[in-house]
Amino acid sequence: MNHVFARYQRVLAGVSDVVDRVPTHRWSSASPCPGWTGLHVLGHIIDGQQQIAALLSGQGPREPLRDPAEAVVGHPVTAWTATRRSMLDLMNTTDPNSRVASHHGEVTAEWVLATAVIEPLVHAWDLAQAAGFDTSLDGEAVEACLTAIAPIAEQFAATGMYAPALTASAQATPQHQLLALLGRKAA
Repeated sequence: MNHVFARYQRVLAGVSDVVDRVPTHRWSSASPCPGWTGLHVLGHIIDGQQQIAALLSGQGPREPLRDPAEAVVGHPVTAWTATRRSMLDLMNTTDPNSRVASHHGEVTAEWVLATAVIEPLVHAWDLAQAAGFDTSLDGEAVEACLTAIAPIAEQFAATGMYAPALTASAQATPQHQLLALLGRKAA
């Protein structure tokens, strides 16, 4: 299997690990994402996977939902499990070198997953925080995202989708460095 696809599958498994641990009463808890609860974060992850699926299946770019919680149909765990299964099925039938239309023009399916992995990766941490526990993110995915984002962290903050970068201590783990670059305070 292609290493980018394998990384993406591991990150989706990491989301599942978090989703399965969220106590029912914590879905309405505040997340590190301003104005979003745990349910909003999960909805954003699900909606993001549906957007990626649209790209990989040749439907082209799709705009995100205004209210991400609308993407969670039924019980949160069931909704996520169905989304993950659908993504895994799609990745198993997608050629990493196939060309697809995106907001960035025509790109490979591999490029889509290499750039999109940051969303489920970091939002798994956000969801864990809303649920009241910490989680370790996939180390290889963290390193890949850290390498890609470090030079352009200011551009991420400029989009308004991420808080300004914070300074991480010299002893910070790669996970904490990545979270700090995206404006998140990790213990």
